[in-house]
Amino acid sequence: MSRYASQTEVTSDRSRAEIERTLVGAAPYGTTTVLIDMDGPLADFDWAFWDACTVRGFTFDIDTHEDQRHRYFTEHIPDRNERRRARAMVDAAGWFRHLPVTPGAEEGVEALLAEGFDVWVCTKPLEANRTCLNDKHAWLVEHFPALSNRLITAPNKAMIHGAVLLDDAPKPEWFAAATWEPVIFPAPFNAASYPDLRRWTWGQDVPGLLG
Repeated sequence: MSRYASQTEVTSDRSRAEIERTLVGAAPYGTTTVLIDMDGPLADFDWAFWDACTVRGFTFDIDTHEDQRHRYFTEHIPDRNERRRARAMVDAAGWFRHLPVTPGAEEGVEALLAEGFDVWVCTKPLEANRTCLNDKHAWLVEHFPALSNRLITAPNKAMIHGAVLLDDAPKPEWFAAATWEPVIFPAPFNAASYPDLRRWTWGQDVPGLLG
């Protein structure tokens, strides 16, 4: 396997050559590689978390989901025991299998593919959740079948080569080594973050993703 990233069992049916070509940045047939973060741009993790916590009666220090200012919603839960229970909820088997689709994502991915972009999903798995990777793949099969064999997992997304990375929370320490340009997917918590980076969301002009 390439030194650039680790492939999960869910992508093992793809040829080694295809994997290596993607990781070193040679998009097939000369197309442009677009990398999309999974939680946020595709799966509405934060809304699902807010909703699940609200149903359980957990108390937040904000009034609505749109008021989120911390990267992790658990930082908006003052009670330590409720924070622990909320975290356990995310670590439980099946959490990633049942996340809602981010509004506009299905149509947006279709538009990217129709424009001829070489689209890949890249994600950092949650090690505490033992079914995370299988659940993420099953989720893609259900909601984004065209991308079901285009899931790359890596601890550091700079290890994956592409033209752009659409992400709601890319780590600045990745930028220097990355071949991709970071493009921020807007979310309530990142409204004041990344002031020098471009922002792009579903429904905007597709070619505009490339700047």
